Amino acid sequence: MPNLKVGYLFKKKYITYQKKKYEVFEFVDYATGISFTNTQHNDICNILSGNNAGVYASIINENANEGEYVFLIDNIDAAIKANDNSVDFAAIRKKRIQSTAKYYLRNNGDGLTRLLNEDLISYIEKDNKRQSDFDEDEFEKTSDISSMYSSIKKTIISQDEQIMQILTALFKNQKVVNSDLDMDLIAKLKENILIYGSTGTGKTEILKRISKLYNIPIVIEDATALSETGYVGRKITDMLEDLCLAADNDIELAEKGILVIDEFDKLAEKSGDNQSHVSRLGVQRSLLKLLDGTLFYFEDKKFDTSKLTVVGLGAFTGITEGDDYKQLTIDDFMKYGIMRELIGRFSKTIAMNPLSKEDIIKILKESDFSPLNTYKKLFDMLEVNFDFSDEFIEYIAELAIAKQSGARSLKTVFDDCISSALFRIFAGEYSSISLVKPDDENNKPYVLTKTKEKKHGLFGKK
Repeated sequence: MPNLKVGYLFKKKYITYQKKKYEVFEFVDYATGISFTNTQHNDICNILSGNNAGVYASIINENANEGEYVFLIDNIDAAIKANDNSVDFAAIRKKRIQSTAKYYLRNNGDGLTRLLNEDLISYIEKDNKRQSDFDEDEFEKTSDISSMYSSIKKTIISQDEQIMQILTALFKNQKVVNSDLDMDLIAKLKENILIYGSTGTGKTEILKRISKLYNIPIVIEDATALSETGYVGRKITDMLEDLCLAADNDIELAEKGILVIDEFDKLAEKSGDNQSHVSRLGVQRSLLKLLDGTLFYFEDKKFDTSKLTVVGLGAFTGITEGDDYKQLTIDDFMKYGIMRELIGRFSKTIAMNPLSKEDIIKILKESDFSPLNTYKKLFDMLEVNFDFSDEFIEYIAELAIAKQSGARSLKTVFDDCISSALFRIFAGEYSSISLVKPDDENNKPYVLTKTKEKKHGLFGKK
């Protein structure tokens, strides 16, 4: 049963100092959160307040991984008593932060002890500086898996499990390729990922969001532009060159990066142009070398793909009769036109959830990239009042579903509905717009309210 808790938020890391390994908990904030037990029977706390609202933290007596958030529940009665018996969370939080040290060590399964070793603290500070030189200037660019998960969920709706699987696979790969394990073991542990599902379910957008948040080189390439050597088009080495540019020409960093191949299913499309089909099969063969871990040469560079993570994205339209992709097998991909050897190189396959009408409505209401939210910012800038009805939301959702493009069509549908009103708004003739479902009396999906005193419009007074 979920419960409201207050307590200390920490981030866990391991430090090896003078040949001894320490489990260190760095204090982050004093916050409120909802505690619950997840499907893996672990006690979790969803943080509700402070600078880290939205992250998920393991309760302190659970085994958290390095870099993850950990929550230590505080005695609320003692906290109130220490605040002169005043129930004022802001004041309690301030006092608790002031009296809390920066670093702690585990003293038993449930508690932490303040770290007093000044030499070890100094070493941790230096280590933090080495690992986080970008923190102050690029606070949003983080490789913390919990923060990324929370951030991406705000944009991509109804794909929580898929986002978690993708992030887990990518983080595991980075742990593996940056380890001291031998290459044979790295090759066995590292996963290449194939993400598939209906158009507009968020495949590409998830990777775009990760590319903005992840502090490692990542590029998203289009499979439709690829061709076999000897044909006109982009080559495998062109993608690797782009990855090098993303890594500021640091070849070793690029070799541990992420190469995303969008529209991967288009490599399997057959057409009446036999030469084009042959070229696509040639690209598939070239990708086998990429996925196996091979040396590629371009200009004066030698690129080893043994540690590279490759992610394929594809809609695979028509591969299944319905929109449920979760039961697909290797044989289904082979019938579609993907070589058995190629599909077998993707050890991690992730099927996106199909989007229902309810999902589309949720995206419209909650996603950061919902056209409702983006237009609200525009109208706020123009000082135009903006509202909408629930019937309008359902109307937009039905139009988007009819286009069979998932969330991708929402912006197009929304723009079509509102475009005829924008001219008058930009001209300064109206001070308010209400979005409504059109009916026989009003066939427009909006109602405009005229301004009492005409504004000068978007471009000002002439």
